[in-house]
Amino acid sequence: LALVENDKEKLICDNSDFRFFKNELPQINEMLLNFSKEEKLNFYKFANALGCFSNKKILNKNGRETQVVFAQKASSLLAKLLKTDEMKLGNYYELFDKMPIGTEPNQDFLEFISIQDKKNFKNLELILNLESEFPGIFANTMANFDKVKAFRESLDEKGKQITIPWEKAFKRLYLSNQYGDVAKENSDIAELFGSKGLSQEMFDKAVMLRQEAKEKNIPEHILGKPLKEESILESIERIRKQTQDELLDGKQLIEELYDKQFTYEWLNKYDPKNNIINVFCGGCASIISPYYGEDIAISSIIAPDVQNLVVKNAKGEIIAKGTIYINKEMGYGVINDFEINKEYRHHESYIIGIYNVDEDSQEEQERELIFKAFQRGLKAFVEEYDKQNPDNPLNQINIGMGFNRLKSQIERFKEATKNLTVPVKYSFEDAMYEQQYILYERKQNQKGYGGQER
Repeated sequence: LALVENDKEKLICDNSDFRFFKNELPQINEMLLNFSKEEKLNFYKFANALGCFSNKKILNKNGRETQVVFAQKASSLLAKLLKTDEMKLGNYYELFDKMPIGTEPNQDFLEFISIQDKKNFKNLELILNLESEFPGIFANTMANFDKVKAFRESLDEKGKQITIPWEKAFKRLYLSNQYGDVAKENSDIAELFGSKGLSQEMFDKAVMLRQEAKEKNIPEHILGKPLKEESILESIERIRKQTQDELLDGKQLIEELYDKQFTYEWLNKYDPKNNIINVFCGGCASIISPYYGEDIAISSIIAPDVQNLVVKNAKGEIIAKGTIYINKEMGYGVINDFEINKEYRHHESYIIGIYNVDEDSQEEQERELIFKAFQRGLKAFVEEYDKQNPDNPLNQINIGMGFNRLKSQIERFKEATKNLTVPVKYSFEDAMYEQQYILYERKQNQKGYGGQER
């Protein structure tokens, strides 16, 4: 077998026995006829690493050779796997594109992946379920299965030897290979970035930014304290503990829980998600963005007057964000724009942030709830800010409209007669080069959240 990759590298299986592979998969050439050279190569890389072309003998429990050839057992398994939806032809390209050519087969992995439970390959499903969160974990596990086994033998917090679950061992191996030696204080960055398949360069820059913020003694929050709305599950638990009398107002209870489908949080400036916030809610805000989003992401970490307000769904996943700049001397704030995950941008028209759906559609109602969560987050921020700064409270908060994904909601508020300014280094371009709208305006002789609707 010799398959050429980029006319330079070849997959060559020396001293191989093809009998069992041909017997189990006699129509393989016809099956692969319509696939590209790269897709064929990745299929054969997997077959080779599984052991389909190995003439080695299977070892028994005592480590002695049996009469069963490795290729026989591996080829039989591959024939079964090809009949599943997960491992049918066409699914091998992304899974094994980065697997080294000539990866040696591992008998323990072959036995591990062969285990069936009610006709399902449960260990295969375990690895594949991790693949979406940790790209490349299948190939990594297959090529380093002995290391995975070593990772399973661990110590608990008291130093007692334990055997951790396979899933945890897969993750540990995957993350350990991503960025070399990772300091304990940066393990959260490694876990998040590793799960997204991000580069060493990206990881190093995130660590550098965190270190810079710490050296400058940048607080975790502009207000010096976290502001986070309880999730729907937390709300249910709180309400459950209330007295029977307090639960009599059923309408208020239903409305509160309905709104809590989406909740806000002022994201800790040391949270690694700040580095790649665009991954969760679109836009270009990442620390290696080729656009102005790089400056926004960096400032959300190392600037004391910039912070991300995020909205989460019921699962606790970030699906939207707005980055705010606070001018304490002048008593105002500017949000660059509101960005939302593409999952909530269905039916978006050619105008960014405008959607071709009825106001009572499910999609528009979800966007309305997301916007309400942003409003609650701003209200909590203003109230806490004014409490901490009674002599110099916030007078106004504006938001830009450039790439704002919630334009319909924003346009209910007043247009600003004059745009509030933001330091150029923060690159709030969506707010600087588009009309701003007033989300919050202090009413004369009255404190509180007063975004004025038309």
